[in-house]
Amino acid sequence: MPGATFMASIARREEKGSDVNVASHLLIDVLTDVVDAAIVISNDSDLAYPVRIARARVPVGLVNPTKGVRAGKLAGLPSDGAGNHWWYRLEPADLRAHQLPAVVTDRIVKPAPW
Repeated sequence: MPGATFMASIARREEKGSDVNVASHLLIDVLTDVVDAAIVISNDSDLAYPVRIARARVPVGLVNPTKGVRAGKLAGLPSDGAGNHWWYRLEPADLRAHQLPAVVTDRIVKPAPW
C-alpha cells in the first residue's frame, strides 16, 4: 500500500538456552560428585526433571526469584532421594538487605538515583 505505515512492537523476555545450561551444569556437577549439595535459583518448570535427578543424589535448595508461587513441577518432599531439600521464595526485602553500602571505597560509590 503506497504511503502506508506499518508498525510492530514485540516484547519477549526469553533467554534461549539458559535453562538447558543450568540443567546441564547441575547434572554434570551432581553426577560427577563434585558437589555435596546444589541451589537452583529459578521457577522454570523445564528444570523439573534435572532437579528431580539431582535430588536423588544430593540435597537441593530451590529459590524462586519470581513474585508467583513455585511452579508445581518443581515441588517435592524434603525427604525425597538424598533428603534435606528446601524451597524459598526470594522477597524484595532479601535484595534490599544484601546491597553494598553507599560508599565501598573512595572510588566505588553507589550512584545517587539508586
